Amino acid sequence: MATLKNLSALMILLVVPVALLPKATFAKVGNPDCGKGIRSDCGSGLFQFIFLADTFTPTNECCRELLKAGKNCHNQFVELSISSHKPIKGTKSDVYRRSNETWNNCVAALSPVSPPEPAH
Repeated sequence: MATLKNLSALMILLVVPVALLPKATFAKVGNPDCGKGIRSDCGSGLFQFIFLADTFTPTNECCRELLKAGKNCHNQFVELSISSHKPIKGTKSDVYRRSNETWNNCVAALSPVSPPEPAH
């Protein structure tokens, strides 16, 4: 039951209802606990943007949670959601583009700003 609870945060991230997926699916996908640190409001907003093209700008806190889960975890659940034939807005290419856009925007938002080069 604890594993199911840990999965719920990431499942909300990509709105893949745990009840609809056989437990064996997670063994094929990888680490089922990789998204346990993503809050439901963050995950829901990310899903709405990536899959349904809603407007959502993740906060720095939400980006930290996503980046902590890792790119592989993010990609695994995007793939799982697409393969489970959940409704999406646009094409699969649109989903991948928005997924990468979300990841890259979070990386950029949390990257330290380098000081300008001194003039010579």
